[in-house]
Amino acid sequence: MFLEESGNFYIRIEGRFESAHFLYDYFPDGSDEPIHGHSWKVEVFLTGDGSLRKDSISYDFLTAKTRLQELVHSIDHILINEHKDFQGVNPTSENVARWFYAGLKGEVIKTGGKILRIVIYEGPENLAFFEPRD
Repeated sequence: MFLEESGNFYIRIEGRFESAHFLYDYFPDGSDEPIHGHSWKVEVFLTGDGSLRKDSISYDFLTAKTRLQELVHSIDHILINEHKDFQGVNPTSENVARWFYAGLKGEVIKTGGKILRIVIYEGPENLAFFEPRD
């Protein structure tokens, strides 16, 4: 019977946003990259404690999804360089991924979960991901 199969369970949630950014000191001469926009996507891969609850759910992602949407809303339709958390920080995809991790980890831990990976897409073809070392 299928219920006897063992393995790990992973959950994925996602958000989408439209934002512009530019990178500081991007060119060899030290000049900045021009402002440009992307259709961004963030994927968050989660896991629970490895077991299934009585209702057969490995990790209830509702709280994490709500927090993800709050973060997405705060970064949607803006110049990311002007966001309060990115003052003096180069808004690379890598740093955007770490920003989402920092904004989500408290809620995920509080609800018994763990973030395995955050993937940031700059449009449909380019991505960066962050895997925490905890």
